[in-house]
Amino acid sequence: MAQFGRTVSTRFRTENNAPYLRGLRGRVPPATHGSFNIQVFCHKTTGCLGWRSSLPISYFAPVLATTHAEILNDAYVKWLSRRNESVLVLGGGTWWFPYHGCLVPASLKPQPVELTEAEAAKLLEESGALLLRYFSRISDEPTAFWYVACERYDFDGVSHNTRSKIRRAYKRCTVERVDATWLAKEGYGCYSAAFDRYRGARPTSKTIFQRGLLDSVGGPFEFWAVFAGAELAGYAKCVLGDDYVATVVIKLAPEYLPLYSAYGLWDTILKQYVNMEARPVFNGFRALAHDTNVQDFLRKFGFQKVYCDLKIVYRKKLGLCVRVLYPFKLIASLIPDSLGGAGVRAMLAQEEIRRSFLRQNTSPV
Repeated sequence: MAQFGRTVSTRFRTENNAPYLRGLRGRVPPATHGSFNIQVFCHKTTGCLGWRSSLPISYFAPVLATTHAEILNDAYVKWLSRRNESVLVLGGGTWWFPYHGCLVPASLKPQPVELTEAEAAKLLEESGALLLRYFSRISDEPTAFWYVACERYDFDGVSHNTRSKIRRAYKRCTVERVDATWLAKEGYGCYSAAFDRYRGARPTSKTIFQRGLLDSVGGPFEFWAVFAGAELAGYAKCVLGDDYVATVVIKLAPEYLPLYSAYGLWDTILKQYVNMEARPVFNGFRALAHDTNVQDFLRKFGFQKVYCDLKIVYRKKLGLCVRVLYPFKLIASLIPDSLGGAGVRAMLAQEEIRRSFLRQNTSPV
């Protein structure tokens, strides 16, 4: 197994994976009931998985086949696994990806995750992440956390005002697919201008912007651009899953917003993916890092909030810092961004959301 570059150890718990255990060839020895260890090897170049255990593979080959298919059937996760710089960690039947020091589910299709405390601690130890964030349940009642999704788009069903603005957008703007290479060359001005509308966020350098786009070449991505004449007025980066689409970047130059550029861009995206390809479009979770009204705006197009809980597991030292700072969150809000204030505010905001579920009398279902 020397050709495999990354090794992850996980514990496959039989009590949590009963559906996978049906159809096992042979009988798992009594000593393995409850749990058994599996090592996962991820090839640096191909992303292919290898497995190793102290038990003969014949005991749970169907388990691994089913689990492998469910875990790596996401095109975005496959793409991440093929990137040499990516470090994916397997735990609780889910691939996890480190993002800005936080471990999050690698798939961009929101799905509940169940983790034990021991599994969460092991994921943090193996990944080196400072915290782990996920949701475990959907709620029928409004909660302090959510993601947004559009499963049905009906132009005739949106408000008269929205239809009017969409029509005006197409009179003044055009929307086209573009490739990542073109956007890397032509898009930085639009990208940096979009940050004029944000509080607590700054654009990256042009070099980093271009590198991120060029790294997307060959991946499960599509890019859409809205033009005002020959000028780039905005763009979107979409991740294409087999049964979903996630919009991961939307940037709109403020000077062209009066032309209703955002209306034309979103109408095109939803007609393409929801109506023509029958795939739901997700726009991520509630924003914490900076102020944005994007998700409220998207409700004009039929996006719905899907309410859920928020689970956060901290490393011990970070958890202690959060507990110490939390009673002083109003004072912490005065810390300037130059001294890390934006990060502190986001951390305490998500902690407040996490605690809201501890106070609820009724649990999400």
